[in-house]
Amino acid sequence: MDLRWRLFGYVLGFALALLLAAAAWVGLALREDVAEEMAASTRLVNTMLAVSAAPESRAGDLEALLAGGQLRHVALHVERSNLEQGLSPARGGLMEPLVDYLLDGREIHERRIPLGDGTLVIRADARAEIHEILRDGARIMATLLVFSLAMAVVAWLAAHRALKPVRELEDGLARVGRDEGRVSLPAFRLKEFASIASAIERMSGELSETRQARQQLARQLLELQENERRELARELHDELGQSLTAVNVSAAYIERHAGRASPDDLADSARDIRNESTRMLAQVRNLLSQLRPHGLEGLQMMDALNDLVSGWRGRAPQIGIEAAFPESLPALPPAAGLALYRTVQEALTNVLRHSVASQVRLTLREVGKAVELTVADNGVGKASEIVRRSRGGLLGMRERAEMAGGSCWFDEAPGGGLQVRLCLPLAQV
Repeated sequence: MDLRWRLFGYVLGFALALLLAAAAWVGLALREDVAEEMAASTRLVNTMLAVSAAPESRAGDLEALLAGGQLRHVALHVERSNLEQGLSPARGGLMEPLVDYLLDGREIHERRIPLGDGTLVIRADARAEIHEILRDGARIMATLLVFSLAMAVVAWLAAHRALKPVRELEDGLARVGRDEGRVSLPAFRLKEFASIASAIERMSGELSETRQARQQLARQLLELQENERRELARELHDELGQSLTAVNVSAAYIERHAGRASPDDLADSARDIRNESTRMLAQVRNLLSQLRPHGLEGLQMMDALNDLVSGWRGRAPQIGIEAAFPESLPALPPAAGLALYRTVQEALTNVLRHSVASQVRLTLREVGKAVELTVADNGVGKASEIVRRSRGGLLGMRERAEMAGGSCWFDEAPGGGLQVRLCLPLAQV
């Protein structure tokens, strides 16, 4: 259920309950007012009947009748001829100033009816009406006050109850921040909170997969580093070690037989030393190119890329590798040049190992202040699956691109297969 509708239902239901309570209160008050009105009217009628039936009635009898209760809207009292104080309405308090203010000097009409030993005085009495109005107004104000307080309380309680799941959502985010892996949240009835909980769970899952991929990448990088060191040690031992041994043997021969050896023998030894030195120099250059190709930061990038593609054509003749490279590129920053070279290298490695492709096309072009690389094959790779399972070399391509200020992404190649796309900024002049 929507949070707005739930709050609306809470407030509307409580408001209707308060209205019913107010209606019941008004009904009870109306019943009381009607009873009072009927009683006062009855006393007034009885008084008038008593006066009309016996004009010579004694004042004491009427006083006893009037003492039975207060009349409404009219005041009756007896004035005795012997100047004794008769029954008159109570005066004083705050009512009299209020009556004087409301009447504003208007004349109060009265009628006098002679009795046997006094006079019955009948006057209009505004105090009863004012008292009724004040009482009704006080009831209305009290009702509004109770209604307002109750609505404030029910709104607070409704919001407190409706927002209670926020604490669970906060706890879920805290667990995501503490790297506790995938976070599972309870089901929420409100769709807003259910949507947020789903987003948190999805985010925690993606973060967990990303952390696992980064950890795996770190392990692979360490393994790759150790493998490169082991390969370098083997190359140095097997290739350079043999060459240095041969040079050492030739140099020792020259040293021992320099005085009595023939010039042809010395020339042969010197020639052996020169050949081994040339071979060692080529081996060193080959090792250096494997560790870090020369010229990636400068204008020799195209030579390095063409050499890399040529090497892969020789290693995988069964795959048709087509390269559409420009003759030259502007200078690239060091990180961008290395990212471009390693992306081409890793993309061709993946084509050879995983794609089962027969054709691959590499396109490199300058677009504005950036270079764009596209490597598309016709293999069996699907971009959606690769993005979901991206780790190792694919994740390394993204990491290098981001470190160089660019981006790397994967999508479907035209006609099927995988397409790797890389965008890198040029060097700022």
